[in-house]
Amino acid sequence: MVPTRPPLRHLLPAALAAALACCPAAQATAPAPERIGEITLIRHDVFDTRVEGENKRAYRFANRLHRRTREPVIERLLLFEPGQAYDPALLEETARLLRAQGYLREAEVRAVPRGDGRVDVVVETWDAWTLNPGVQGNVGGGNSEYGFEIEEGNLLGTGTRVSLSQRSKRDRDETRLSWRNEHQFGRWIGLEAQLRDSNDGSGWAAAVGQPFYAQGTRRAWRLSLDRQTSVEPFYAYGDKVAEYRQRNRDVEAWWGASAGSDGNRVRRWLFGLREQQRRFLPSTDPALAGPVPADRHLVGPWAGVEWQQDEWVVARNRDQIGVTEDIRLGLRWSARVGWSDTSLGADRDAAWWELEASRGYPLGATDLLRVDAHSSGRLEGGRARDAVVGARARYYRQIDDRQLFFAVIEGEHGHNLDLDGRPTLGSDIGLRGYPDRWATGESWARLSLERRYFTDWYPGRLFRVGGAAFVDVGRTWGRDALGGENPGLMADVGVGLRLGNTRSAFARMIHVDLAVPLDGDPRLDKVALVIEARTEL
Repeated sequence: MVPTRPPLRHLLPAALAAALACCPAAQATAPAPERIGEITLIRHDVFDTRVEGENKRAYRFANRLHRRTREPVIERLLLFEPGQAYDPALLEETARLLRAQGYLREAEVRAVPRGDGRVDVVVETWDAWTLNPGVQGNVGGGNSEYGFEIEEGNLLGTGTRVSLSQRSKRDRDETRLSWRNEHQFGRWIGLEAQLRDSNDGSGWAAAVGQPFYAQGTRRAWRLSLDRQTSVEPFYAYGDKVAEYRQRNRDVEAWWGASAGSDGNRVRRWLFGLREQQRRFLPSTDPALAGPVPADRHLVGPWAGVEWQQDEWVVARNRDQIGVTEDIRLGLRWSARVGWSDTSLGADRDAAWWELEASRGYPLGATDLLRVDAHSSGRLEGGRARDAVVGARARYYRQIDDRQLFFAVIEGEHGHNLDLDGRPTLGSDIGLRGYPDRWATGESWARLSLERRYFTDWYPGRLFRVGGAAFVDVGRTWGRDALGGENPGLMADVGVGLRLGNTRSAFARMIHVDLAVPLDGDPRLDKVALVIEARTEL
């Protein structure tokens, strides 16, 4: 049977309905994206005199001495502006960017919906104390470091960091004058400069450029120069046994580009030119004469790529006490490869590489694992030279609101290392019962276990108080630079006091540790006292 065609009068309504369905005016209108309305800045002093315990004469006087961070300094750090489409991710990234500034101890960025298609934003910041005049130093590892320093980390509220210091270290007495402003020549075009003078040499460094300061940054560049002369030691069991003189020159220029953020991912391409020169001379002290590293002069271009996920978690009482910590979870990796060519003035043809990767893994509601790895080296004549592969894993297990179990395992494997690049292991690398640079080799590993304790004690509303019980184990492999054997397995146990410096931009964590070495070496102190200022718990 031949099907009959429907009458025309039946087709017209269907055709009209289909046409109307395709017409934009007949479709449901998608809501317009919300826009950012008014931006309000609320800036707090170092001490909040409205809070009980901080309304004291000394704290009011400190606020008068401190110049609060200026509004334009805060505004140039914001990643959004009025009229821009509202994106919660930009507010979160801005809060992290603000908290990363040394002159701010805390920052919050929150949205306030208005109901008219606009979202107002409130940016609230708390200043840190940034003037550091006086005596400073560390004690431990068979080494005492002390000196005098005048440092201002937020000069006149502009975000500029300037310092003049004189320090007496184990290797040298040194005077430094430093300047840093990330917005010296405009928004995010910064300048860093430093002059150094010591009893064994002198040097200077300068750098200008614009970093990839945010996920959406499209362009970055940097030009840096560094020159230094110094005397560098060889150590065995914590004692200096030989030395050599060294002259360094480093020059680098690079440019980077990115297509911006793709969801929570970003890829960046970098291209640069680098010169690295190392010249070595024997010691002028016959009693400290020893091997002299071979000269190196590498000149050539390089290219690199960076890839990262914008995934973070906000936590407290992990590596700090009582302050907000921004912890990256997303995968992040970078690779740079370059070529040194004699036609450009180098002393050898060589390829070199630098690789880095990191990622965080949340384990359950409160536990966290952070892993990072790196590798670097050169390829000369088909053979690897000064090649290093290393990794570190940090594990945080929250027991309750006042206790945390922390473990870190890390190490490096070196192959055919340059004589001036040998690693050392001791109190300087986390073995708190041993002097600095107690063991030297080509490869090393360390394991530390800690039970961390947090209290509500907040004396003078200046320091958060905590404590730790710990075990450290480590060793090196391979001979040291002078051909000596390594001391084998090293281990210590101990307890420590932790002071979280919540108000100052300097020395956020003060450690006071008592450690007992376990290997019975008579050259070791029965109990080692280590007092140091660090950025982490």
